[in-house]
Amino acid sequence: MGDMINNLFSRATDSSADETLSYTAMASAAAAAGAYLAATLQATTPELRAMLGGIVSQKIMEHEAMTNYVMSKGWMNPYDDPARQLEASYNYSQSIISKH
Repeated sequence: MGDMINNLFSRATDSSADETLSYTAMASAAAAAGAYLAATLQATTPELRAMLGGIVSQKIMEHEAMTNYVMSKGWMNPYDDPARQLEASYNYSQSIISKH
């Protein structure tokens, strides 16, 4: 089953399923943190704010864990020179376009 899913993602994006799912999890955690932060700011009671604020903290830690995982795999290097990051993104996008 795992091989089937990996093959499906590899064909669709030319990357491993782990990489694709990791980026999706990062985006999901960031979006959830933003949504819970907005809800926290609009909450009217201190108890509700505390509860929602705790969820925001959990989502931030989730995003940080996924970011560290992606960086440890070498899929993303945020500390690289900006020109090098742009070049890597451009080359990756060109490889995707040329295959489709």
